[in-house]
Amino acid sequence: MTYRGTMPPASMYNGQSHPQHPQQPQLPQLPQHRQHPPYQQPLPQPLQLQPQYSHPFPNGSQQYQHVQYTQPAYPQRQPEPYYLPVPSAQFQTYDSPTYRPPPPASTAPPVQFIDPSSLQRAPAPRPTTYLPPASSPAPAVVSTPTPPPASAPAPAPTSAPAPAYQPQPVTTTIAPQQTRVPPKTPQPPSAKNSPRLDERRPPSQGSVGKPVTKDGRRLASGGAIAKSPIMSNQPHVETFPLLLCVAEDCFARANLGVQDVARNMTAEEVMEHHKLVATGLGCLEVALKSTKLSPRLEARVCLRYASILVDETTNLTDAEMALARGIAVCEKHRFIDLKYSSQFILIKTLFQRSPKAAFKSIDMHISDCATYKHIHWVYAFRFLKASFYLQSGTASENHALENLRKIASIAISRDDKAIFVMATLLEGLAHLSSRKDEWMTRVQTCIAQASKLQLDESVHLPQIDILLLLLDLACSLHQKATQLSSTKLNALQTRLEELKQSRDWATVSSEVLLPIKQITNVSSTISNDTRAILRPGEGGTDYLVLATLGKQEAFGLAYVLHGIVALHRATTPGRSSNIWGEAVRVLEEKKIAPTLQSLPEALRHSEWTKEIICYAHVLTGLQSATLSDWARVKSCLETIQEMQPPAGFLDIMILYLDGVFKQGTARLSEAMEVWKDPRFEIDWSGEPKHNKSQVESELSILAALNRLWIMEEPASKDEAEMADLVDQLGPLCDDNPDMEIRTAYHLVLASIQLSPPRAPSIQAVKRHIQVSLGGSQSTNNTQCLSMALNVMRCRLFENVVGEQAVKSAKAGLAQAKKSGNLLWMSVAEGMLAQSLEMQGALAEARASMEKGVELANEAFQRTQV
Repeated sequence: MTYRGTMPPASMYNGQSHPQHPQQPQLPQLPQHRQHPPYQQPLPQPLQLQPQYSHPFPNGSQQYQHVQYTQPAYPQRQPEPYYLPVPSAQFQTYDSPTYRPPPPASTAPPVQFIDPSSLQRAPAPRPTTYLPPASSPAPAVVSTPTPPPASAPAPAPTSAPAPAYQPQPVTTTIAPQQTRVPPKTPQPPSAKNSPRLDERRPPSQGSVGKPVTKDGRRLASGGAIAKSPIMSNQPHVETFPLLLCVAEDCFARANLGVQDVARNMTAEEVMEHHKLVATGLGCLEVALKSTKLSPRLEARVCLRYASILVDETTNLTDAEMALARGIAVCEKHRFIDLKYSSQFILIKTLFQRSPKAAFKSIDMHISDCATYKHIHWVYAFRFLKASFYLQSGTASENHALENLRKIASIAISRDDKAIFVMATLLEGLAHLSSRKDEWMTRVQTCIAQASKLQLDESVHLPQIDILLLLLDLACSLHQKATQLSSTKLNALQTRLEELKQSRDWATVSSEVLLPIKQITNVSSTISNDTRAILRPGEGGTDYLVLATLGKQEAFGLAYVLHGIVALHRATTPGRSSNIWGEAVRVLEEKKIAPTLQSLPEALRHSEWTKEIICYAHVLTGLQSATLSDWARVKSCLETIQEMQPPAGFLDIMILYLDGVFKQGTARLSEAMEVWKDPRFEIDWSGEPKHNKSQVESELSILAALNRLWIMEEPASKDEAEMADLVDQLGPLCDDNPDMEIRTAYHLVLASIQLSPPRAPSIQAVKRHIQVSLGGSQSTNNTQCLSMALNVMRCRLFENVVGEQAVKSAKAGLAQAKKSGNLLWMSVAEGMLAQSLEMQGALAEARASMEKGVELANEAFQRTQV
């Protein structure tokens, strides 16, 4: 590395000319090396260089004490201690070339230069063939001005100021011993646009200042070698924190409108969401490729990167690789909290690819946590295992129930009451969904175990209270206990009103924080990095985070159950439809998306909401059918088709509603095609086909019963098919646990007429009517009760003279009016008119017949939709 000496500025002499130096020896003239352009201001006479301005090269390059260099920024390789600050005064712009007296030689000890290439790799040995001996004087660089013309005055004496003269071009000459050009030292390849060291060199005090532009660049002198632009004196900025901030900003912006994206699913919105997520993942990926991340930050970035991949993408392999890297870092540096969090996400990833491997892995982690007495993570992994069972539909199996009971036993031994109640309620939900042997007793046992801690304040969390009340109400509805259901519904409504404006249950949050007692003398396994699973608390209490129903979903589900309860006790026909309409309104309200919610999670939430809304529309359509409001039934079907509900149990319910609509509007052939759909088919063994669920099995039974009633019409009569259906339905309906299924079955058998020898006896008809009447009264089903009374009048009191026949007809008419069904009201009026006519009350019979005809015409008019 070479260094060129420069002249000191003239400002040190206050504008005066320099003192006269003794005459210098004449140096031999060499060919002109560099030609500088003439300056715009007068230059001083040449000076004899002082020894301190010479630049010897005995042991490499040297530097003046007052010159300080800033190393170029190498953000990927250069360590921090080499970023030296540069005072701004060294880069000031000189207005005019002035002189400054040289400092004393003793005040400027030589300083060794720092070669920037040594920051990247070890410097190559400097060649010494061209270096002068340490004892020989350094080669001097002198500036010889062109001699002035003959007319120019001679220089003034030393004591007198120098007269003004015209600036002349200055020729820079080099001593003879400096003519040899040293070989260049090989330099390592620098980064793109990386500046050279001399481009960052500030002007020294011993140099003649060259004009400097406004942007900080020096102008080249004439035809000399032009210099590269000087780098701006900006401090080095670490980019990795910026990348992480940009990534989190992208994720936050993507989560901000995720609810609207999930509702609409337009191509533009989905593309914008994917673009934001991809940008954030790209920033995290760039950060992971760095080698300057601290170990904990590297583990956190791996965890965040993998969690986004699992939630937003299908790149499970990349997520597993990132988690494996993070777990390795955590094991090396003993980051137990991050290790457990990474293993938690890794198990979720493994479950999507291989559920059996996920169950095996989670059992191993549960055993390790129990060995090290990390009870918090035992809870977390066991609840994750329970969620796997619920997702796979095997929650009612023995090993699934055993997992929940193990959670409850650990919680009760440590006095974690909220954990115990939650595990017990989940076990009750598993029994309720399975409907296996003695399921009702087991559900009631779970409810009783959870209710015995109702006086403890730590258990009274809003989500737990609502979940307990909803489970209790659903259990009563399955039991067909209408009076008890009304009482439990009132308790649920009271609790919901208390929580309506409560701050303990945020509207936008679907999380429940279950308190856990902290463990002393155990290494900390919970931190702010585990907030999504385990959250640190104060006062000796930590929290387990679970996802449950949000406030909006709980209110919507409560309205749906309220409508079902009101269906059995309503004195005003159609009241349940209004309640279900309110449930739809609540569920369709727009709300702010919870934080850190992915698009797939929002889609699952949207599908669940859409499923509940479609279920409410199906219930509204079925009740409207009982009221002969076929226009509303058609509207419900159209609304459901527009919403495009997700595949599931709703498919067969929508199909059943379509069959009811076609049968109610007198399109019997189309209705028969619906009832004969393969999805309603029943096996010859008496069991439903295709491993149907309970809902599908019950609807298949109702479809077969509707087929029997349609075949009562003479044009559709088929004795053999009717006999086969009766034989198939007998094993399914005689001992069915659902009282309403048994009621409908006996009601149909009491009304159909079969040819001998399959024709039922009068005793069998009476038994069927008696069972249907008892079932209708026990379930408080006014629709079935009105049908049973009218069937009894038709089968037992047809063409019978007496007060008993009239009373039976009047009872059937009263219940038909209470049910609100126009068709059955018309039938009841006609049978009452016939009974009155048999009694001789012709005027009353005529009035009743006219009323029946009017109702029949109105019912027929409603079918024209």
